[in-house]
Amino acid sequence: MSAPTNPRTSESVIPLTLGVGVALLAAAIVNVVATFGFPGNAPVEQLYSFGITVDLLVAGIVLVVRAAVHRRRPRAAQRPAAVSALSVAALVLAVAVAIGALLFGGLQNFGLAVDGERLRYMYASAGTFYLGAAWCLSFIFGVVGYRSGGGRANTLLSLGALAVSGLLLVFLLIASITYGLALTD
Repeated sequence: MSAPTNPRTSESVIPLTLGVGVALLAAAIVNVVATFGFPGNAPVEQLYSFGITVDLLVAGIVLVVRAAVHRRRPRAAQRPAAVSALSVAALVLAVAVAIGALLFGGLQNFGLAVDGERLRYMYASAGTFYLGAAWCLSFIFGVVGYRSGGGRANTLLSLGALAVSGLLLVFLLIASITYGLALTD
């Protein structure tokens, strides 16, 4: 009788983990650079940007370290195709943060100015700042919940969570850059 073999980690999980981690670290750098353009008399906006940068750094570092560790250790035996609790949690967290961003930012998040006001970074980033830990975890759980052989539903849940969180990230970077360039208030 031969000993069971431990297959190496699937090739699709490591690039996703590393790619998302590096993208989050790059987004943190872009956010920091944009923050240099923020006015000096905008402490709330600077605080929100700092908190969002910390969230991006934490999630990015966790995922890059996970990719490095994951690459060097053997994978556990393949489980049957099922939905991972982490994938479900990732999507729930991502949707909750998106709803929170809309509630805290109101119509500003749709690009609609109220009473002729210009768009405001403070409103655009408030919801994600307040729910930053959940946003951070949605990235981490989305990547960790994704696994090769996890089934179509699991893959869709994980990638859906990453897509929702990623759209929030793109929106925040646009808001940060436009505020840093004094195009918005």
